Amino acid sequence: MCKCAVKKEKKSRVMTIKNSWRLRALFRIEKYIREIGQDARAKRMGICGNTIFVKVKKGDPSNVLYEPQVRCKDRVCPVCNSYRASILSRKVEELGKNMENPHLLTITANELNRDSLKTAVECFKKSTSLLKKERSWWKRYIRGGVEHIEITYKVGTGWHVHSHMLVDLAVDRKVENMQLRDNGYFLDPLKKDLEHVLLKVGLGTISDIRPVTEGYGKEISKYSMKFGLDIDEARLKEIIVDMKGKRMVSKFGNCYGLKNLDDTNGEGMEGLSPEEEEQYETLGTIKEVVDKCFKETGVDSELVGYALGAIKIGLIEIWSASYEPEPFQSGRIDSS
Repeated sequence: MCKCAVKKEKKSRVMTIKNSWRLRALFRIEKYIREIGQDARAKRMGICGNTIFVKVKKGDPSNVLYEPQVRCKDRVCPVCNSYRASILSRKVEELGKNMENPHLLTITANELNRDSLKTAVECFKKSTSLLKKERSWWKRYIRGGVEHIEITYKVGTGWHVHSHMLVDLAVDRKVENMQLRDNGYFLDPLKKDLEHVLLKVGLGTISDIRPVTEGYGKEISKYSMKFGLDIDEARLKEIIVDMKGKRMVSKFGNCYGLKNLDDTNGEGMEGLSPEEEEQYETLGTIKEVVDKCFKETGVDSELVGYALGAIKIGLIEIWSASYEPEPFQSGRIDSS
């Protein structure tokens, strides 16, 4: 038989989408919440992780959000925390644009009260409240800012609480931890005074202050994304119980109560306002977006970029790409 008369069997592309590490972490936390008897809370978190939509700001395709259709808003939800981080990054950058001398400031808790998470957080917040009332340093040098509290745990030392802040520094120069002089590097006088004040209000003297660099919004917001991850079961259950409803992000000084950035309900820095929501269009679920990436007419590179973004932050994995005989239709995507 003539080879040209043989009809080649048509093949179609099949891609499998699987839950990546962030969703697997969500289901792990959901299971622990059920184990401590909070079924309604676990159910809300499960719904939150099941359908995530891709949203793009109108006129700005680089501004992409991956938002659950129904957000549980739980402090330990890995998907909500990813969404919070993306919003917080944008809003911190907006705050920084209005500052005269923006700097990043990190302060830490002292080495006491580290056995109990609840006690560690309460003591840290009391001490930072005293710090913000301190006149000899804080009132003198800080106009305002925004802070994000981070909590970590290390075997042997216990719970470690610290704050990452963007502050508007009320001095007419850039401040680093160390100051270069003619005869070498020395501790900046402003930083040296800060250490004395931190000790006075019951905080740890280990701190960091430096001018902002590009991407400072992400620098602060990235700590939201990893909250409650990479921690053992017992410590995670402690976070689930003790951090429920706790505010981790707040504004102070001349940044408090700014129009469109108000956080009086605890969500202003971690979610979109109704007016901001109108600036975004929804492209569909992650699965639907990936499904549209590959068509018979070619590859939609813009949609591929959104799919890769979901992979980067741990929402999905494109598990395999293979070719199967008909009757599968070209572009079919199986999700699991």
